[in-house]
Amino acid sequence: MGIKQYLQARPQEIVCGGLMALIVPGIPNGTHHSQNGSSMNLELIGSCLMDFARKGMISEEKVDSFNILTYHLSPQELEAAIERNGCFSIEVMEDLHVPVPSHSNECKINGQVATSHLRATMEGIIKQHFGEKILDVLFDCYRKKFDENFFHF
Repeated sequence: MGIKQYLQARPQEIVCGGLMALIVPGIPNGTHHSQNGSSMNLELIGSCLMDFARKGMISEEKVDSFNILTYHLSPQELEAAIERNGCFSIEVMEDLHVPVPSHSNECKINGQVATSHLRATMEGIIKQHFGEKILDVLFDCYRKKFDENFFHF
């Protein structure tokens, strides 16, 4: 479901004069959508899956048919979607900024933490598409690639 459909369904749920708070993952204005953390995570998983296909562990057709769509709105895009909807007005819009980990020891995310988070959210859909056998080796591959490519995050 996109933001348009989400907003279209809300007027029936909100009383006249009521407020709705939206907390949505987003990207800064002007940031290309391929440069957000979710896209980068999916690229790493995709890279692991392609490695496995080249090794004959899974079929390339299975990899090609595995598609996960994500889209993170910028503040400008969210504002435009709300205005196009016409049922709501924006009272306040704030960036709930999450500090980006640096290469210093403060707030550093390691591959194991990132892998645990990704596995918690994606294991079910990956298991359904590729089977259970691949899970441990896939997430181990992801962890290694994350650690190797951390500077991109």
